[in-house]
Amino acid sequence: MSFIEWYNNYQDWIMLVCMIVVLVVILAVFYLLSKKGMDVFFTRKGVHISGGCYSFFWLMASDNSWARWVGAILPFVTAIIFLFIGLKVIPGRFMVDSMSRTGEPFDLIKGTLFYALVMTLLCIFIWKDQPWGLIIIMTIAWGDGIAPIAGRYFGKHKYRTIGGVEKSLEGSIAMFIFSVAFSYLIVFLFGFVHGENWLFGAIYPWLWGKILILAFAATIAEGLSPTDFDNLTVPIVMVLISWAMGLQWLNPLL
Repeated sequence: MSFIEWYNNYQDWIMLVCMIVVLVVILAVFYLLSKKGMDVFFTRKGVHISGGCYSFFWLMASDNSWARWVGAILPFVTAIIFLFIGLKVIPGRFMVDSMSRTGEPFDLIKGTLFYALVMTLLCIFIWKDQPWGLIIIMTIAWGDGIAPIAGRYFGKHKYRTIGGVEKSLEGSIAMFIFSVAFSYLIVFLFGFVHGENWLFGAIYPWLWGKILILAFAATIAEGLSPTDFDNLTVPIVMVLISWAMGLQWLNPLL
């Protein structure tokens, strides 16, 4: 059996192994950085941004209908691990140290758990054969990840969320810009792999403009969301708008 034949037979599982290896490396790097004294604010955001980019590995997936279930394994298992660590069922100090705002395990049951569950559901019900899930993931990972960093360094014009948390206009602008930029990037790549022009072609008419609308709506949702709930409210808003724009749900039984 040639390497090509072997790869074609096992490419979905190879994809999963690659995702696991990269996630372990990401967690290890930011854990070590936290031990070196890096502020947990930056280690949390580093994991948030880089972890969401696991969707680029979907480019390795086969066209089999069950490939998305293989892709969903990692975020689902991660969600279970976050839940068990948060409830102190299993130890996980290394995750708490680099991902918890307060240093308490229960923090992992909040926004971090929502993040992993959203990724799992997007994988199962939307997947890579249409752009909507990819856009949502890039918005959550890069847009929502960059917003507080930009707000910390450049935020001069403040406002408060529904829950009273202070955010900045500059952070929201950064979220919009990075959401659009990385959505354009990933949609271009996946469309190219499919041999189609998703961004400016006829397959998804005016997708470039629809991405602007989705990013703007996500920015508003993030700006109004209470702490730890933006990882839930942002994708819900985006899914509803994407549905109106033509999102097709996948049958989980197929």
